[in-house]
Amino acid sequence: MVYFPTVTPHEGFNPEEDAAAIKKAMKGMGCDEGPIVAILSKRCIKQRVQIAECYKREYGKDLAEDLKKELGGDLETIMMALTYSYFEYLARELQSAFKGMSTKEKVVLDIILTRNNAEMHLLQDTYSKKCHSTLDEAVRKGMKGDIEKLLVSILSGSRDETDRVDQQKAKQQAQDLYKAGEKKLGTNEEAFRNIFASESLPQLLAIEKEYEAISKKTLQEAIKSELSGSFQKALLILLAVAKDKVEYYADCLYDSMQGAGTDDKTLIRIVVSRSELDLGAIKAKYLEKYGKTLDHSIERETSGAYKNALLALVRG
Repeated sequence: MVYFPTVTPHEGFNPEEDAAAIKKAMKGMGCDEGPIVAILSKRCIKQRVQIAECYKREYGKDLAEDLKKELGGDLETIMMALTYSYFEYLARELQSAFKGMSTKEKVVLDIILTRNNAEMHLLQDTYSKKCHSTLDEAVRKGMKGDIEKLLVSILSGSRDETDRVDQQKAKQQAQDLYKAGEKKLGTNEEAFRNIFASESLPQLLAIEKEYEAISKKTLQEAIKSELSGSFQKALLILLAVAKDKVEYYADCLYDSMQGAGTDDKTLIRIVVSRSELDLGAIKAKYLEKYGKTLDHSIERETSGAYKNALLALVRG
């Protein structure tokens, strides 16, 4: 994985001073959003967790709950996100996605399909501790059909993660997918599911290359024409992540700010969750691919203290 964070540990960090400054900003009739944004968006995850712990110890209150009372809208969402550890934040995003009458599949697919086996293990462990059920149970309850089976298989953490590519096997697997899709009346989804759930990302790329040698379509085009719904979206995400995970996130950020209205939940989730991992690389890819900076897009599509929080995380 490319390591290029925008948020790093703050020099001269003092959790007691930060907790006191945040508490002071929330005193009185109105909330002074500036200090809250300036502090939480300029501290790394470990430091923000220490601030929340200190806040609880000094004032007997939960920082996230106080922020929820004092703030509103997208600013509330992003500030609350910054009070959680990395895996707790992702677990809570998943828990929220599974609530209600219908599952927010976009959130589920984005989080589960972009994590490696080790991350998946830690995410499931955190989900069980914080959300009072297992992630496997939530997926089985909230998803159905081929997408449920695919996600359950991925959650098992059995995907091959070696860099080794078996070219002969890739040729056979490309043939298997061709026969299961384009060459068949009615698609055999199981063949697609078995390969995409278990093979390494380099192997998927090798299969994609071999597929183009036997079909007039690319594998991506075949998936779009032969499959549908969330199962189709899931396979396209896995293929995109196999090609370039950084570019996948850059595309997601670009798409979140297109059309009528910004997809703020996606924008917040990616900026917050990638800020200490590879957001710097994502910014560079965004500029390379779309000819403008991520900062510029955020400035154009968002406003107020919410905009300031996003920009602080993006700029570091």
